[in-house]
Amino acid sequence: MKEFGSDFHLVEGVFQGGESLLGFYPKAALFANGRHALETVLRQGRYARIWLPDYFCYEVVGHVRRMGVEVAFYPDCPLEGDDDRIISGLPFRRGDVLLRVNYFGWRGRRDSAGMPVPVIEDHSHDLLGEWASGSDADWCVASLRKTLPLPEGGILWSPRGNSLIQPGSTEENEGCSRERLEGMRLKRDYLRGKKVDKGEFREMFLRTEEGLGRLALSGISAESLRMLGELDAVGWYRRKKKNWECLVKGMDAKADLSMVEKGERNTPFSFVMRLDSREERDRVRGRLIEARVYPAVLWDVPDTAGTAARSFSGRMLSIHCDGRYAPEDMGELRSRLLKALE
Repeated sequence: MKEFGSDFHLVEGVFQGGESLLGFYPKAALFANGRHALETVLRQGRYARIWLPDYFCYEVVGHVRRMGVEVAFYPDCPLEGDDDRIISGLPFRRGDVLLRVNYFGWRGRRDSAGMPVPVIEDHSHDLLGEWASGSDADWCVASLRKTLPLPEGGILWSPRGNSLIQPGSTEENEGCSRERLEGMRLKRDYLRGKKVDKGEFREMFLRTEEGLGRLALSGISAESLRMLGELDAVGWYRRKKKNWECLVKGMDAKADLSMVEKGERNTPFSFVMRLDSREERDRVRGRLIEARVYPAVLWDVPDTAGTAARSFSGRMLSIHCDGRYAPEDMGELRSRLLKALE
């Protein structure tokens, strides 16, 4: 039985040239993960306080606070409210920096001209869309391994031409990357039906996830850099878009997909469902896992977050439909989704 979602296996057939991400951002600095890209910006700018949207990854929030940078939140959530208007009313002060997010590739370009503070944009969910490629922000950051089939990686570039320093990869990161890549190989073999203990590569993924979380600032590993340079990023995104379109057909009557119509753009990070309640979401999530579909919740937010952020977090599921799958796989995935929603 085919599995869908969770950590990437070693995907073959995509490292064959084409248009590499490095061709789009040739002056970018590359890190072990997206947190290190953000950390570099905060240290280089010596910012005292960062404004973050309250719908965000709170593991990153913790990382920022451990750096000694004050965190302030503003209410921002996918498809909820006018983020430009909200930001225009924030009480900025000297030493602040603002972070904005393109959630799930749904947002069109935002203009940073005239902003009273420097702007960082997080383009993890859409690295090649109109906002990322046409940005005028001071800094752009993204996690690479969340959207591309790499063992690790983060990227930082400056549309305004700010100077960047490319750090070298640390020995610890090289070891972590090698282990994660081996886990990806084992998962590939497992999915091919070979005799592989699933618990073995699951443990490797968990161990390296923890390792990347506590890793000191590091550049990207040599192997991940090689893979990134060979990966056809444009082809990967194009395939994901086609898979998404195949999956959407026939689903709108079974789940609240109104965000598809409300989004300003449609360069999907994943197939996002929004259920009627947290209880319904958890029931559907459990049934999907039983059917070997492994959805993600992006993200679990604390009770201190705003009402809109908590509501979206408690009702959403993110279903992987990226380039590791072929369009013909989407019929099977749709069937399992519809059954879970019955």
